Amino acid sequence: MNKQIESINSVIEAYFATHTDTQIIPVKELMPELIAAGIFTKDVKNGKPIRDVLKALYKSNELAQIPHAHAIQNGEDTYWYFVPKDAPKPTTLYKQEVVSAEKIELENKRLLSDKYYVMNLCDEALNLKAKRQKRFDFLVGDLHRDGKTRTELPVDAFYHDLNLVIEFKEAPLAEPTEFFNKLNVKTVSGISRAKQREKYDRVKAAELPQNGIKLIEIPYSIFTIDETNRIVRNHEQDLKTVIDFLKPEQLQLPVITE
Repeated sequence: MNKQIESINSVIEAYFATHTDTQIIPVKELMPELIAAGIFTKDVKNGKPIRDVLKALYKSNELAQIPHAHAIQNGEDTYWYFVPKDAPKPTTLYKQEVVSAEKIELENKRLLSDKYYVMNLCDEALNLKAKRQKRFDFLVGDLHRDGKTRTELPVDAFYHDLNLVIEFKEAPLAEPTEFFNKLNVKTVSGISRAKQREKYDRVKAAELPQNGIKLIEIPYSIFTIDETNRIVRNHEQDLKTVIDFLKPEQLQLPVITE
């Protein structure tokens, strides 16, 4: 066991020794103690440094080196916790991680969106499961207000086995929504969100290929669109449309039979 893991275990054990009523705690909440102990120099993204350690141990089948660590899978997301050694392992999300009704509503809208529908078609066409909202350290947005930090830009779908990113270019909705109204709001960089989205699309188109990752943009115009600019969904027809669009990219695709 290396020194870093020994130090992490010492901090966790000390925490539970002085918080005897605590049966579970998100790993991000122990970052101040881990930083104070000199294990990490600073926090990033609410506990990313300690999560990276746990993920690496899990990947190498060595998570038992930190016996307090426990993970709960929720869909594509993993939530990391520390629990006392003899405490029962939780099977549901910790109360602070429970999603609010508003977030549930937003998630339901996302699941019903044209983007999500098209990405599912791409998964089916390629017979692969994409990593949704994947971020790359070389793909970043404008400077934040602090003039130092930037946000890593997510892509719609990343297929690791193909080293491929697919983005769906949505149509502007015929009826304005609160989301699209927000696109007119000025950003820190002095341009509207709509212009910023266009700028970030150009950044992706330039940076992804330069970093050896292929990019395919699927336009909404290849589908049948209704009067509100939504896709008129016909799964069989739409799947063939996606396959036909991807074929020129010389990808290995399954054959669709009647």
